[in-house]
Amino acid sequence: MLGRMKYRRQVGNFIGGKRQQVQKGEVLKQELAQAEHLDEKQKHPNFGFKCLHYSVSEASGSIMIHIINKTGEAGKVRVKTIDQEAKAGDDYEAVDEIVEFKNGDLQSNIVVKINDDDNWEPDEDFFVQLIDANTNEELTGKDTRTRVTIIDDDQPG
Repeated sequence: MLGRMKYRRQVGNFIGGKRQQVQKGEVLKQELAQAEHLDEKQKHPNFGFKCLHYSVSEASGSIMIHIINKTGEAGKVRVKTIDQEAKAGDDYEAVDEIVEFKNGDLQSNIVVKINDDDNWEPDEDFFVQLIDANTNEELTGKDTRTRVTIIDDDQPG
């Protein structure tokens, strides 16, 4: 009976849009929106993110973000974090690096360090953007920017 009640509560919360509760120190990492569901016309032809929205608890320490090389040819792309509510240095450590793909490489990863604190604050977002390594212009396409939500694990008050 208890299992059934727990299931009903979880389904009700999911349908109602309530996010799951994260306990202090609990490590939570989720990929919420996959780029493969986008129409091909909306994607960049060479590079893109595998996932368009990640969620991570602040206690997780880091998040790994996957970059796809769609052509499999040698090339490079710049990856840069962009502040939103989450600020580099306080909530996460900024990334600004060039990822190089060799011939045949289809995927690479970057790791963004997540900073934990003991202060309650609402969940915060930042973005990771793909940039042309030669011109320093943002790549076009809906799969060239991914959102990372840092879920607070502290209790208010």
